[in-house]
Amino acid sequence: MSDSRVAQPVRTRIAPSPTGHCHVGTARTALFNLLYARQHGGSFVLRIEDTDAQRSSAESERGVLDGLSWLGLEWDEGPDRAGPYGPYRSSERLSLYEEAAYSLVARDLAYTCYCTAEELKAEQRAAQRARRPPKYSGRCRDMTSAERRAQEAEGRSARIMFKVRGGLVEYHDLVLGDLEENSDLYGDIPIMRSTGWPLFNFAVVVDDHSMAISHVLRGPEHVANTYRQVLIYEALAWDTPSFGHLPLLLNPDRSKISKRKGAVYVGDFRDQGYLPEAMVNFLALLGWHPSTEEEVLIFDSLLETFSLDRVSRSPAVFDDKKLEWLNGVWIRSLELNDLVSRASPFLNQAGLSVGEIPPERIKAAVGLEQERVKRLSELPEATSFFLRDELDDYDSKILIARRRSATESRDVLASAKEAIAAAEWDEVDLEKAIRAVADELGWRHGHLFMIIRGAITGRTRTPPLFDTMLVVGRDRVLTRLDEARDRLDQLVLKPAT
Repeated sequence: MSDSRVAQPVRTRIAPSPTGHCHVGTARTALFNLLYARQHGGSFVLRIEDTDAQRSSAESERGVLDGLSWLGLEWDEGPDRAGPYGPYRSSERLSLYEEAAYSLVARDLAYTCYCTAEELKAEQRAAQRARRPPKYSGRCRDMTSAERRAQEAEGRSARIMFKVRGGLVEYHDLVLGDLEENSDLYGDIPIMRSTGWPLFNFAVVVDDHSMAISHVLRGPEHVANTYRQVLIYEALAWDTPSFGHLPLLLNPDRSKISKRKGAVYVGDFRDQGYLPEAMVNFLALLGWHPSTEEEVLIFDSLLETFSLDRVSRSPAVFDDKKLEWLNGVWIRSLELNDLVSRASPFLNQAGLSVGEIPPERIKAAVGLEQERVKRLSELPEATSFFLRDELDDYDSKILIARRRSATESRDVLASAKEAIAAAEWDEVDLEKAIRAVADELGWRHGHLFMIIRGAITGRTRTPPLFDTMLVVGRDRVLTRLDEARDRLDQLVLKPAT
């Protein structure tokens, strides 16, 4: 998989179509291109391939740019960053495609075709019935000038077809190795629509050449396109860039990754509380592996270790559970102030208005949950009992200790409240006071801890009890113990059914 072109200036690119938001496949491709360019002191270009005018939108373009920016995958040139090879939208480069296309026509390497869509479909159906490859017959290939004028006189619009030479098309893929295909399988290919807009395979060649792109790293769905593009490079007498096709992304069930089976857009993961550092780390491992067993990698480490030689030829599985685990590792690595800052939008969205809660309480609550959460979006629910004055409704049964009655649990909570009210407000004294109550009344320490936890949090699982009590605060702890006793009173008074 060595690359003989590294000696020339390295220029890589990502060229998404603005027909949707930033897909994780686009992000993975952008990351690999960025790493390769940075490793070789080159440039990373963002080009918008909006050749599908009907489906392209400014909103989708912004979604792509926002997704890549959130991940920190910064490009050197693009539609929002002027460079020497602009413009960076296909829709603004139409004159370049027209010039290249008519240079091929002038050298009899392309021709105008007047076939209607209905005629082409009829050809395809006939080929399928005859079990032939559904390729264009080339009926307009050898028309005379007079015949072409006659077609135009009838008002027929013309597209431009590229004359595909027969025989093998070969190229070396930086990931897949030496590849070849017989061009006789597909015949001549359209390169310009009658509207004056280019088709994908032609636009890509003109753009990559005119932007001096040296390396094209992209998804596996473009392997078939590459043969056609190589032929166009050959006809235009342009040097081909180095191609490398990255492994397909699959769901854990080995199906192709798709929106129907979960999140596929970068923005979805951002909204679910994933960190950009974790996403970049995870995306790097989709089809590439380092030389060590280390899986938690900062961007600088990726720059040092990334290599196309370690990119797999096999499909890569997008494992949500692994991503969540990795995100938890990254959350635990954050400085607490940084974590609070990143969590604040999620807290606000959940109605926990950060501006109305003492910052010290927010910091303490988030700090206690930092070791437990795997996504930022889990923090509002995890910290709500710290940050709200009133608890969410909960099942009163969590206030009844194992093998104890509601009456016994109510009475022990009353004694615990008295001890807590009299204790110094620190972990050591609180623990000492509560253990003393348990010993005096013949309770197991753990059983008493459990119902106190339930009383002050409405939960059965929280951070350590005494740390939790300190953050909840004395007044709220005492109030919630009273409320828990009232709940137990209701259970005691409730008639048996």
